[in-house]
Amino acid sequence: MRIGVAGLGRMGSAIAARLIDVGHRVTVWNRTADKTRPLAEAGAKVAASPAELANQVDAIVTILTNREAIAAVYEGPSGLLAGDANGKLFIDMSTVQPETEVALAEKVRAAGGTFVECPVGGTVGPAREGKLLGVAGGPPARFPPGPPLPPPPPRRAGRRGGGARRLGRRSAYPRAAARFAARAAGLSRRQVPG
Repeated sequence: MRIGVAGLGRMGSAIAARLIDVGHRVTVWNRTADKTRPLAEAGAKVAASPAELANQVDAIVTILTNREAIAAVYEGPSGLLAGDANGKLFIDMSTVQPETEVALAEKVRAAGGTFVECPVGGTVGPAREGKLLGVAGGPPARFPPGPPLPPPPPRRAGRRGGGARRLGRRSAYPRAAARFAARAAGLSRRQVPG
């Protein structure tokens, strides 16, 4: 699977490196181009803009610092949504306020993409080892049909409603949410529900 990663801070870089290690074709983008070099040396392609990233991949993982960074990466003439978003899976792993994720989900859907929010818990070490905890959420009708992503299976992948809203307030989203987001991010787990 062709997976893009936008946002190459410590966690984003670790997730991208893990995806490369387990055999995915990874394309990366970051506002600071220097952060792409180690991943390019490890085999990743480097996109010149978020829009170019969206044009080159099947799924996009973002892990950004705040609402402003999300707006800068997703919106505008060179943002992810200016590229080919139709039919693409967008997995946002940023830890931001619920209203930011709700607004982003609507924009992704309006562009023809599928949105899964999946904030993660853990540090760089577990990210590199595929041992992050991810809690994915999104409306059941928006999860893509088709085969699950290739191994490794997630170590822990919860499904407690919207990821940013999870904390027990909402539940009942499908197990597919956790599987798609966790596997795309290279998370690992003893068993995947469903």
